[in-house]
Parts: sequence; C-alpha cells; structure tokens
Amino acid sequence: MTDLQLYIYLIGFIFFFIGVYCYYQKRKEGITEKQILFRNRAMYIFLTIAVLCVVYSWL
Repeated sequence: MTDLQLYIYLIGFIFFFIGVYCYYQKRKEGITEKQILFRNRAMYIFLTIAVLCVVYSWL
C-alpha cells in the first residue's frame, strides 16, 4: 500500500464517521422534515464517499 492509498483509506474512515454522525443527527426528536431530508442526503453522500475511498485504497 502506497502512502497515497493509506491517506485515502484514512480519509474514507473519516467520511464514514461523519456519515454515522449524520445518521444519529437525523434521528433526533423535534427536527423538521426538511432537516431530516437534508441529513439523510448528507449521510448517504458521506457514506458513498467513504466506500469509494476504501475501495480505491484496495486497488
């Protein structure tokens, strides 16, 4: 694994934890439907980036 792949792998983990944070934020009580929708989209974007980073680091 090269240095670039290692950095991308670590960035993937950071994006994964941001996605998990968005998941827990969308489950909070008392937020509007618009906030839930935004947090849901953000969660999927961060988790998708995380998967792409981890897959790229394996190549």
